[in-house]
Amino acid sequence: MQRLLALLLVTALLGGCGLWSRDTAEPPAPLPRIEAEVSPNVLWSRNTGSGAGKSYLQLSPYLGRDHIIVADADGRVSAWNPEDGTNLWRTNLRVPVTGGVNGGTEAVVLGTGRGEAIALSPTDGQVLWRRMLSSEVMAVSSVEQGLVVVRTNDGRLHALDVLTGEPRWLAGRSTPALSLRGAGTPLMISGRVLSGFDNGRLAVFGLARGNVIWETALAVPSGRSELERMADVDGELALAGGVVYGAAYQGRVAAFGVADGRTLWQRDLSSYRGVTVAGDLLLLTDAFGHVWALDRRNGATLWQQDLLRLRGVTLPVAVDDHVVVGDYEGYLHWLAPEDGTLVGRVRTDRNGIMGVPLVRAGVVYALGRGGNLSAVTLRSRED
Repeated sequence: MQRLLALLLVTALLGGCGLWSRDTAEPPAPLPRIEAEVSPNVLWSRNTGSGAGKSYLQLSPYLGRDHIIVADADGRVSAWNPEDGTNLWRTNLRVPVTGGVNGGTEAVVLGTGRGEAIALSPTDGQVLWRRMLSSEVMAVSSVEQGLVVVRTNDGRLHALDVLTGEPRWLAGRSTPALSLRGAGTPLMISGRVLSGFDNGRLAVFGLARGNVIWETALAVPSGRSELERMADVDGELALAGGVVYGAAYQGRVAAFGVADGRTLWQRDLSSYRGVTVAGDLLLLTDAFGHVWALDRRNGATLWQQDLLRLRGVTLPVAVDDHVVVGDYEGYLHWLAPEDGTLVGRVRTDRNGIMGVPLVRAGVVYALGRGGNLSAVTLRSRED
């Protein structure tokens, strides 16, 4: 019953209602007026299916060398040419998809609400293998040393052979009675995998055996109620220059040495979206929907943009000389990296942006909650 309550509360929260501890009657900020300096241009947009359907999902596309692969909540999977949006293949698994898509050149992997991991051929979408796991699949890693790591809703990591689906090892941490719905993508780090957990912990495991290399706390549960004690590491993690960066809900954002987990700096800041590294910037969206740029060397605030408050703002991504975020109304917003000023925007899917936007060669690929996959690039006002 507590898990059901958590699901209902999170759905309301991440649909644009803000922070758990705040009055959820506060509406999202109105679409801010801006003085546009750049003009984002939609190169192509394709309907890929039902998107998130009626579920709260954060499915992200998989961007390969010559294809972008997406899945919807109903099990429809499709591949598209990143250059012009030409459809390459489609397949219908007829199962409820809840995690992925991710993987590598040998196979792309997604997960279902029934606890099954499914691998498809990136070339034609044929099913390569299926593997039943311990519970609902929430996230899938990229491929490293022939393994893919799948995160399930019971707090477990399943390391599977990417070619056969055979299990190699199982690890995990206990899951509190009440937690946010979702999980960040396990991050592969040259023979290791880094993952956050619903108890506020961050841990690095060896890929060969699943042994713990180091573990630390990004958030420490505190308070009198289960709600107050929620301390999840649900967002995306980042690695740059031998340093791991992460953020926790009702916790902190911090930097750790990748070799030994030594804390390099930390500060109180609540986020369930995670972090992105862009040069010397550490970008994140906090639990209010404010976008932050920190100095990744010491955690000092460089700027904060609060005009998108409670608008269901995605994880920021770096696109050439700008920062881009999506929101619950389907807008992609361009921000200046120097001070966070809003300098341009374009609308893609009126149902909102789902998952993390992907970037390649100045093009942003965004999957909407209504199933629209859009490729967007930037055209200067002076062009």
